[in-house]
Amino acid sequence: MYRRVVRLVRARKRDLIARLWIYFKRGHSSYFVYILTFLNFIVIQYRLLIEKLTILSHIPILSFFISSLASFALTILLVYVPLCIVVGWVDVKKFSGPTESVIRAEVDPYSRDIALALYLICQGKTQEAMKVLERWLPEDFKLKMCRAQRH
Repeated sequence: MYRRVVRLVRARKRDLIARLWIYFKRGHSSYFVYILTFLNFIVIQYRLLIEKLTILSHIPILSFFISSLASFALTILLVYVPLCIVVGWVDVKKFSGPTESVIRAEVDPYSRDIALALYLICQGKTQEAMKVLERWLPEDFKLKMCRAQRH
């Protein structure tokens, strides 16, 4: 009994560490890297375009909008971010979005099984669809479902 408890605690520690690592990677790569990269982009562009090239002296209207790093950042946010959103939307809807879905379904077994299950359900083959998806269910969920079907 003691060995079983120790083994369970060790497994949960490994699981906790793995989960924390996954959460860190997701938060870092999905959010903070973009924010830090964007701030870096703004500072570099300001230093190169505004301070080094002195564009402000050639285009008077820019000096009204871009007199400091803060006003440059605000201008970039008001122009660059909406432009990126539109380009990203067009890309997802027209170009890479459909292609990524096809590739994901080919490569990712989970996506492939979901697509197959949906296809089987549309054909009225619910039991076959359930068998396809069964491998993705946690073991404790399968036990609960078996108990519920018996009663």
